[in-house]
Amino acid sequence: MRIGPDDYERMRRWLGFMAARVFPPELLTAETDPLTALDRITAGSAARARRGLGMAIGDIVEFTSGWSAAEVSKIDDLLSRQELPTLTAVRSRFSSAIQRVLRRGRIKTDDEFHAVRNAADQPGTDAPALWSLLAAYEAERSR
Repeated sequence: MRIGPDDYERMRRWLGFMAARVFPPELLTAETDPLTALDRITAGSAARARRGLGMAIGDIVEFTSGWSAAEVSKIDDLLSRQELPTLTAVRSRFSSAIQRVLRRGRIKTDDEFHAVRNAADQPGTDAPALWSLLAAYEAERSR
């Protein structure tokens, strides 16, 4: 998922909100907190931080793929109250990026590679086509 400079802070808040609900509290230490990691990356390169944020959001989408409709509805309501994008909206945005890659028939960037990799493991996707695109990208990169 691509994160633009104008959307970075809002999506950073989204990641912080969701990470606290996806990961057990004992896993979120000062060293492993995704927002702390993003802040360290931002100090060196804002563009790299945006790419990292997109990958982290893709991971959250993957981690929540098994959530029930009731769980998604509940978190969507909580996110809306915080004036943040709903999980449903983020999943849709993630899915749109995957559909663009599928229509194009090839992965162009590392960001797309990570998004496709996350999507390939999710139920309900065209996994064989995604794995094929991943293999082609890896073969192209290894030349």
